[in-house]
Amino acid sequence: MVFRRPGSRMHIDRLLVGLLFSLFLASFLQNVEADIFNSHTNATDHKTDCFERGIDTICFKQFLQPAAQTMNDTSSSNFLSALWRKINSEANAAAKSRHKRQASGVPVRREVRAAPYETNFLRYALAVRRLKHDFGVRSDMNTYDIIATIHTGSNMEHDGPGFLSWHRIYLLLYEAALQSVFGRGVTAPYWDSSLDIAMGNRQSRTILFSNKYFGTPVIDTITGGFFANLPGKNITRAINGRGGLISKNAIAAVLSRTSHSQIVRQNQIRYCWECYHDMVHRWVGGIMEAGVSAAFDPIFWCHHAFVDYIWELFRRRIRNAPADYPLGYSLHRPDDQMNFSNYRYRPNPPITNREGYSNRYARLRRYASAPSCQNQCSNSPDLFCDETRDICISREAAGVAQDNYPGATADDIASGLADITTTVMALRKVKQNVLKDIPPGTPLNLFRAWQFDPNTRGLSTFDV
Repeated sequence: MVFRRPGSRMHIDRLLVGLLFSLFLASFLQNVEADIFNSHTNATDHKTDCFERGIDTICFKQFLQPAAQTMNDTSSSNFLSALWRKINSEANAAAKSRHKRQASGVPVRREVRAAPYETNFLRYALAVRRLKHDFGVRSDMNTYDIIATIHTGSNMEHDGPGFLSWHRIYLLLYEAALQSVFGRGVTAPYWDSSLDIAMGNRQSRTILFSNKYFGTPVIDTITGGFFANLPGKNITRAINGRGGLISKNAIAAVLSRTSHSQIVRQNQIRYCWECYHDMVHRWVGGIMEAGVSAAFDPIFWCHHAFVDYIWELFRRRIRNAPADYPLGYSLHRPDDQMNFSNYRYRPNPPITNREGYSNRYARLRRYASAPSCQNQCSNSPDLFCDETRDICISREAAGVAQDNYPGATADDIASGLADITTTVMALRKVKQNVLKDIPPGTPLNLFRAWQFDPNTRGLSTFDV
């Protein structure tokens, strides 16, 4: 027999049960919340069989703790705020000396391979390593990765005029973090990829991807060089992929324009500086190919330093560059605050998109001229002058047949490092055992390059 209650009585009973359950749940969650925010989770509380043992307070505490840290990470926020203050303090100081011919002590960015190696790339590499080993801001995330997490690849950072100013400020932020652990003079050297595309179909063998610089060009997690086996996110690459490097003709095309609106339009690919930038990300491949992970590769910053260098050359060639901010972009409006809001440990920088175009931030860095035959390829042993074309070209990594690129020897690896014994020994070991050509049988993927078609007066593509 089934006993049935009147409908009204059933409705009241359901209300009472619901009310009692709500009171119980509120009391339970309040205790859990207090447990999370008023104490630290002990390492012994984190059991792999937590939910197999039933849902209890410790299990809720384990489950909710990461969210609590993400939403309430004051350490990262305070650190970023300190970096913003540092940048603006330097901008104020530079503004006071703006009437001088050249402000003294302004950090200089040089091409990655420019001499002297010890105070250029080596200093950068060692600063990155120190930042990757620094856990002073968060115990569960190194300081390099905190900065790298800011870059998400969103269309608030890209696809418009704010791309240039956003990444300029982001690069300054990164260098401020490097300087916080390694001294004021350290900067991110710029990667002029026109030196590598000039190698033709041998560009994947550039010395840039050797253990002297960014590590060997394996199609996987890098295992050699300064940036292998560091704490945090692994670095993967697959160079010579579906993108391309930036040619001198491309640079000349961009510098031939007379307003910013002409170099930010995605539908004007011949002059679109951001479009050329995109190709390099795809050419490097691996984590560089995805916006959310690109900044975890230290070569990201060197690529963007070159993007910033060419933009600065462009700014100096046009009239009233600081006021020449393109309009008509809903996500890149001139007076909108730069948006770092996708970063879960924000604040945003107190800088508008238009302010990022100003001389205030441009004067915080100087650029050494790009390697050329006229400046002896920046006195680099890893570049040589092709007198026929009157351009500098990268040498190949040691152990690769030289053919048309004479003069590069394995001994170049240790050049200039005699007073840094441990580094020399490591690089000599690299010379003997690590620096190799791409493994036999590995297919070399062709990439599409752009060239100017005089018949259509547009860009056409070709395989190289």
